[in-house]
Amino acid sequence: MGKICSFFGHADLYGQSNEIGQKLRQIMIDLIEKGVDTFYVGNHGEFDILASRVACDLKTLYPNIQVIVVLCYPNELQYLKCSFNDFLMPPEIEMAPKRACIVKRNHWVADNSDYIVSYIKYKMGGAYTAIQYAQKHHKKIIELK
Repeated sequence: MGKICSFFGHADLYGQSNEIGQKLRQIMIDLIEKGVDTFYVGNHGEFDILASRVACDLKTLYPNIQVIVVLCYPNELQYLKCSFNDFLMPPEIEMAPKRACIVKRNHWVADNSDYIVSYIKYKMGGAYTAIQYAQKHHKKIIELK
């Protein structure tokens, strides 16, 4: 198995989805060329959905890559519109109280990723906290600006 990349970002893209999508695409291509073959994606906001869409689109050029949705709640599958390869729900989440699921999922994703692409506009919120956690655990973080 190759390397894994995941994504943490604020939910709102403030009308910049085309620009951010182009940057994401180039970053993902660069990471694929560095050995990334698995992308863990979420589905809670515009940034997650954009990262999922770009990763799924790249599967046509790089059929060896895997796009795996990391869920917080079992009923989320019905909302997914990307042709992902698989989904998973980390064991830590299954028994967690609902309000702690996203934090636990983010920690699991950070712990199990080689690279993290971030889109953080403010020093607050779940994405910001997830990046702080990843930094503390010495993960390679690529910041989108």
